Formats: sequence, C-alpha cells, structure tokens
Amino acid sequence: MFYQIKRIVVKEGFGEQVVERFSSRGGLLAQQPGFLGKQVLVKKVRRGEEEVMVLAHWQSEEDWKNWEKSPEHIAGHKAKRGTEKPEYIVETSQDLYYVKG
Repeated sequence: MFYQIKRIVVKEGFGEQVVERFSSRGGLLAQQPGFLGKQVLVKKVRRGEEEVMVLAHWQSEEDWKNWEKSPEHIAGHKAKRGTEKPEYIVETSQDLYYVKG
C-alpha cells in the first residue's frame, strides 16, 4: 500500500478553506481504481500559521501514478493554471510513503 501526503501551511484563519477544498474533491478521486481513502488532518495550534495534511491512501504506487496522469486529474490542474497561488498559502510539500508491515 501507498500514501501520498500533502502538507499545506497557511496564514492564521485560512486552514478551513484548505480543508473544504480537499474535503469536497472526494467524488472523482473516490472512483479511481486503487484509491482506498483520504484523510484531512489539521494541526492543533493556538496562534500563528495553520497546517493541513492530506493523506491519500492507494493500493499501489502504480494506481497513484495512473491517477496523476489521468485526463481528469490533468484537466483539474489545467483549470487552475493562470490563477496565482492564493496569498494565504505559506508553504506546500508532498511526500510519498510505502506501508511496510
């Protein structure tokens, strides 16, 4: 099994916008072969920047790669090109993990 983990750091007060964005995108993703589920985690903070992590769980790396190069995924990203990254996003990263054990 395989996880794609996105980490998004945003300015204070914008965490829920990121959560909403990733929570509402489940329909198309949920239909993809090998997709097992998704969790959206919010780091508990009192003040300052907020951190959201999106964990996408896949049966295999190949299933994830097939989604990444699918016409639906590419079309979604093309629709966002030309729009600037929202000013409230401080930093983003992505990591890939294999489940061992």
